[in-house]
Amino acid sequence: MDFRDISPYPDQEVNAQIKKLINNKLFFQQLAKFLFPISSKLLPGFFEIFIRGKFKTSFQFADTVKEFQSSLAPYVKKMIDKTTDGFTFSGEENLSSDASIYIGNHRDIALDAAFLNYLLYEQKKETLRIAIGDNLLDGSFAEILMRLNKSFVVHRDIHGIKETLKRLTKLSTYIDHSLFNDNESIWIAQKEGRANDGNDFSDVAVLKMLYLCKRKELSFCEWIKKINFIPVSISYEYDPLDVTKARGWDHHEEMSLEEINESVLQELATGLFRDKGRVHLHICDPIEYDGDDIEELSRLIEQEILANYKIWPTSHIAAKALSNTDPSIDFFDENKIKLLQESEFLNRFNGLEENVRKECLETYVRPMINGKKARGDL
Repeated sequence: MDFRDISPYPDQEVNAQIKKLINNKLFFQQLAKFLFPISSKLLPGFFEIFIRGKFKTSFQFADTVKEFQSSLAPYVKKMIDKTTDGFTFSGEENLSSDASIYIGNHRDIALDAAFLNYLLYEQKKETLRIAIGDNLLDGSFAEILMRLNKSFVVHRDIHGIKETLKRLTKLSTYIDHSLFNDNESIWIAQKEGRANDGNDFSDVAVLKMLYLCKRKELSFCEWIKKINFIPVSISYEYDPLDVTKARGWDHHEEMSLEEINESVLQELATGLFRDKGRVHLHICDPIEYDGDDIEELSRLIEQEILANYKIWPTSHIAAKALSNTDPSIDFFDENKIKLLQESEFLNRFNGLEENVRKECLETYVRPMINGKKARGDL
């Protein structure tokens, strides 16, 4: 089967795609706008030339995906140093040398898998292939960057039963081929799209898609024994897009495709370049399951992700603020709250409509509630 339309770029295409980026003016215009928002207006063109020079120096001689990612790693580290107050991780003993499916919660367009890949790179392990929605593929620089970084395409909004089955079977076959022919691990979200409301729930449809290409050859029990599922749980102290997520995307109905693509790129950049506070990634124990109930397996994965989600003081602050009007929210810990952080955190929601402010706070509280339920504490 030909996977070229959905797969990452092979090594032989890497240098040509990098050259396309080097010659893409829009790419450097957008980077200058995101990295130097005020200065680039005062000195139009200057920062584009500066960034292009840095990019060319770093990447022009990369001829393989591994060389591209090695050149990218210092920039990822710089992003972590500048936009977080520390990246920590736990469960690194569960990182596997065998090709595995890392299935995780999804909070940020690009960063969730990027932090895991960075951890693998630092641990001298092979990085993984990343499932991304086709809404991120604009045919321009975003698509080139992501496919250089081992991303593959998950089609969304497919019309018609026949076309849906065809595309999902191809995706399932590609993932199976990655694992058992290419020996490449996979990162995929536990459900389609980000958990914009803070509820990191799994969708059994993801597992059904993964099993699809083998359903006529192997029983579900036999297939599960072949697959190494490793849940991963990532949490950000601050979500750079918390207000955007709380407001929702109803306004997209009135936007052109070009405007929607611009909005998605803006969100991607906001996640990359804005403050995230502390970030923690937990690699859960590999799933051990001998049953034949696909929904039960989905619940097990969800439970691992929820139970191992790191709770930050921002969740306690949000719960305390909500408890003023809802006495049932009494599970925050006052000892985890510092006055300065409390005022700074709540100030980010000043001036918002009350329903949007409430949704922002609830988004930070829901992981606490879900984690307690998953651990049997609530």
